[in-house]
Amino acid sequence: MTVASGAMELWRRVSLVLGIIIGLALFCYVAPAVVSVTAVDWVQEQANELKSYSGLVTKEDKRLNALPLDEYIREKTGAKVVALDSDEWSDFFVQVRLASLGEYQRSSFGDRVSEEDKDDFWRPTRPVQVFFKPNELPYYQWGLREGDGQSAFISTTIGSETYYLRLNYHDYLSSVGAMSSPYRVAPGWLYHPFRTVGVVVMGLGLLFYIFLPRRKKQAEDISYSAGSMVAGDLVGVILLAPFYGLPFLINGGTVQAIIGLWPITLAIWLMALISIYLFYSNAWHSSYRIELTPQALYLITFKGVKEMRFDEMTAVDLVVLRNPGWFRKLFLAMAFISLVSGRASSPQPAGSALLAAAASYGGLRIQGRSGGKPIYIWFSDQMGGVIINNFDRVPEAIEAAGVPFYKENQEIQGFSMFM
Repeated sequence: MTVASGAMELWRRVSLVLGIIIGLALFCYVAPAVVSVTAVDWVQEQANELKSYSGLVTKEDKRLNALPLDEYIREKTGAKVVALDSDEWSDFFVQVRLASLGEYQRSSFGDRVSEEDKDDFWRPTRPVQVFFKPNELPYYQWGLREGDGQSAFISTTIGSETYYLRLNYHDYLSSVGAMSSPYRVAPGWLYHPFRTVGVVVMGLGLLFYIFLPRRKKQAEDISYSAGSMVAGDLVGVILLAPFYGLPFLINGGTVQAIIGLWPITLAIWLMALISIYLFYSNAWHSSYRIELTPQALYLITFKGVKEMRFDEMTAVDLVVLRNPGWFRKLFLAMAFISLVSGRASSPQPAGSALLAAAASYGGLRIQGRSGGKPIYIWFSDQMGGVIINNFDRVPEAIEAAGVPFYKENQEIQGFSMFM
């Protein structure tokens, strides 16, 4: 008994598409916010008041440089320094200072500095920022408010020395924008927290695509070539990945692509839908096969089984499908305009137009006694090559059943995917 098959062909491509969509979104996701902690050397900061790239030192700079250190600290911090218990936070201060002063190997926070700060060419001359997730620090209790650019100061006394740290809040949802990102962002594993997960998801999608069970092809199967379907899926990936992922790169992150230049995101994602249709079409063609019995012809896909009894067929025509006339003229006009405008650096536009004008698909049109829309079976590509293996058995079975078969090619116009 003929049964539907090929549902796995649909799920195979669903897993691949979901792997790309979810995986790329996770791969490009940017943390909404981080908190940076920087060691503060007030002696050096006060000395730097007299330094200027332009050589101009203002009276205010001189005044700050002349202040007693304690008074200078109060003025620079607004007298809002939160003093922390050294027994609880001394190790935190020590480790942050080591990392902030460039002693990355000696600090347990050495992997929390910007990747640019570790570049020898751009090696900083002042303490660098050490980054943390907001939920790793009680920053609100330390006087730091949420908002990009907000800052606060904390201190603790270790032995006879007081250590100071500067806190900064970085709101990446507002500071990461189209074609830009903040200077010296958090290290990759904090800036893109789900990048590894995204790679795993994309890998799983590919593995499901490869290893989901599939019906074993038989030599006598009347079906499309498996190789052409894999090639079609490759084209789908080539279309989906760039068009879907490009807005993330333009806007700097996954969320930013939606809250930033969303009209551009929407336009590009609409183009990505072409690849979704391509995957669906490949799934349908991969599951498609024709089975023959003395009484009927069966069209089998993941959608189910369509029985076409020979005694209910009124006629079968051999048809040739060509692209609509307006479509062919449009392509020719575009090629002509490209050539006369001097913008065509290759014959590709003209070649594409000629291909669109000359393309034709061979098929069978089956009329039923109950009327209604005829059934089409397309068995050749646009160049006339037969793309369904063992298709010659189909017209032989139709003729053997005594169904009227008209072999004179009848030209019709349209797009094969809608016929």
